[in-house]
Amino acid sequence: MTFVIRKFDYTQSLGEKLKAIRHCTNKTLSEMAQTTKINKNILKSFENGDYIRLPDPVYARNFLKIYVQSLGGNTDYFLKQFESECGTCDFKKNNNFPRERTHSFQFLVPSRFIKMFAIVLLALAMTTYLGSQIRSIVSPPDLVVYEPPDGILTQEALITVTGQAQEGARVKVNGVDILLSQNGTFETDIALERGLNVISIESAKRYSQPAIEYRRVVLQQDHLFSLAP
Repeated sequence: MTFVIRKFDYTQSLGEKLKAIRHCTNKTLSEMAQTTKINKNILKSFENGDYIRLPDPVYARNFLKIYVQSLGGNTDYFLKQFESECGTCDFKKNNNFPRERTHSFQFLVPSRFIKMFAIVLLALAMTTYLGSQIRSIVSPPDLVVYEPPDGILTQEALITVTGQAQEGARVKVNGVDILLSQNGTFETDIALERGLNVISIESAKRYSQPAIEYRRVVLQQDHLFSLAP
């Protein structure tokens, strides 16, 4: 392989030297852009000395380093010349103020915001749905007791307890399971003892908390007895 050694004219600019090396390799800007994966306009800006069209220095130096390495040049030499030519060059067209710090939110695009918002919205919807399902599972079922009313006085030793429970629930009266009809109603007779009787009506579904109603019934037979309010 024949090597061509080209002597630099040190009065040349950075761009002129880059262009000279590229011509020695017989490569076009398009070919170098494809090789380095750097936008052709950025490489063209380096060679034309159009530094104002380059990205921020931290990115421009990295692009220059990759370009020089692909051309087989000395990266330190070209980086030093780049800094000497552009050290006072303000890429933001403002010579009176320090370089503006790049914030992370500047790299966020609207589509990413929309995607993040959709994900958060979906997570909230799923959390709300799961929460409502859990509450419906553990919440006490509906229970309505028709008879007897609370605080009733009676002289009958047997009283009928009637009511209605939520579909799928179980009902116990004083701890005894009661058979429900198809529409959820129930009816059972309770034997009373003389004096105050407290009847417990409990309804529960699987994994739920129980719904409990109490009925106070006074059996009065031999003498008058009243229930205190």
